[in-house]
Amino acid sequence: MKPSLKYWIFILGIAGVIFSVILATVAGSWLSLTTAEQLVVAGMAEKILPYPLLGAVLLAAIICSLVTLLFRAYILPILRMAEATQLISLANPDHRIIPEGGREVVHLAKIINAAAEESRKLRSQVDDAIRSAHAELREERNRFAALMSELPLGVLACNTDGTILLYNQQAQALLHLPTQSIFVSTRPSGWLGLGRSLFGLLPPDSISHGLELLRQGVARGESSPTAEFVSTPEDGRTLRVVMAPVFGFHCQLHELCIQCERRQMTGLVLTLEEMTPRSASPPNKPLPSPTVTEVAGETVIPLPRPVYYEFDLLQGGAGEWGSHPLRKLTYVVFDTETTGLNPAGGDEIVQLGAVRIVNGRILQGEFIDQLVDPRRAIPDEAVAVHGITGKMVAGQPTVEELLPYFHRFTEGAVLVAHNAAFDMRCLKLKERQSGVRFDNPVLDTLLLSSVVHPHQEGHSLEGIAGRLNLTVAGRHTALGDAMVTAEILLKLIPLLEAQGITTLEGALKASRTSAYARVTY
Repeated sequence: MKPSLKYWIFILGIAGVIFSVILATVAGSWLSLTTAEQLVVAGMAEKILPYPLLGAVLLAAIICSLVTLLFRAYILPILRMAEATQLISLANPDHRIIPEGGREVVHLAKIINAAAEESRKLRSQVDDAIRSAHAELREERNRFAALMSELPLGVLACNTDGTILLYNQQAQALLHLPTQSIFVSTRPSGWLGLGRSLFGLLPPDSISHGLELLRQGVARGESSPTAEFVSTPEDGRTLRVVMAPVFGFHCQLHELCIQCERRQMTGLVLTLEEMTPRSASPPNKPLPSPTVTEVAGETVIPLPRPVYYEFDLLQGGAGEWGSHPLRKLTYVVFDTETTGLNPAGGDEIVQLGAVRIVNGRILQGEFIDQLVDPRRAIPDEAVAVHGITGKMVAGQPTVEELLPYFHRFTEGAVLVAHNAAFDMRCLKLKERQSGVRFDNPVLDTLLLSSVVHPHQEGHSLEGIAGRLNLTVAGRHTALGDAMVTAEILLKLIPLLEAQGITTLEGALKASRTSAYARVTY
């Protein structure tokens, strides 16, 4: 029950008790009188009754005023203090409580702030020690990344479920879709990505057959079994694919454990080599010019990472989304810029930005940042907000062309947006024209923020980012807003867990209780 509702129930209860006692006293006194006495009192009622009623009103007003003072000086400040303390411990160690309310509450807030400062210093020392201890590990990882990026072959690693854990640039180049089907304006990333399925990239029958051959080789005791097949993508190229197993060892008897019966295949490594000469590939339609992002007055052109990997996905397994932990879900965080705020009235998307989160990590290299031709004029009021003009969107893909690509980008992911009702309305209105339907679960950082901080003022993107000590860069650009929304989501997850909201089903249920959930477009 909300504190404000409890307050009004308490106030009305006090008033009801006071008036009930007065009326019960008057009724009891009236019933104890004889008929003659009742006639006498009835004649004096106009002079007697106003005083008890006036006393009851005055007493109720005094008590209610004291309760209101107590509520505003102690109850609400303590609730805000609890939220701020949780924010300090779980999401933003640099946040501090604003002392307010009664003297005792202000004193407690100062003590908590002092403890938070000491905790921050201690945490900083621990972080320095951890960074120093992990310096060698980071160096080895960088060497591994450099080695992978220099290999002449494409390399993929996945678990036995086919979930991709690692890939290098060469694999990315070999496994892209035909460029005429790609409208991402930064680089052709195709459908290759961490956490995505290998079965969507290569022939499923060939993968399954190769996996069975590897299992048979392992059962026969072969030390290094391999399987090989040929794949022919839609653009006419021929790829040679070699599969090899990755083993997990649970034996304490042997050092190498090559032929131990406890040896288990936990993953796959695939190498890819193009067999078709480059000149034989059919010509492709050129991509749109790369989108250049300006941040803090500097021009930034995103560059691809040399290697993309996420080994924590090695365990595989999926299960129902509703019961899946929030930390383990794959998310696509997106944002749209439009010609106005009335999509049902004809306003159109002019820019779409999206980024993927896998295993609690924002994948900086897997994103969409695309301008869209709305096929209508962009009002000056909208240009003043996002800076996108008609000249900038001329020749860009239409929303009907872009949404099938975006739909494929969101496969197997939970959609996330800030004030998601608006962005989802923009997508839903275009489902018929684009031929795709967005039926992914949707989380809204606006609703989630109001769930974990119901007593904080303001749940705008800037307000939430400020509480979480996040920098808002590229505001009112689709990718910039999507990036900060992704960072907000990762900060909100531990705050949700502290309230017992650990699964997608729990987060959706909690979101429906927010007052903001009633907003529609």
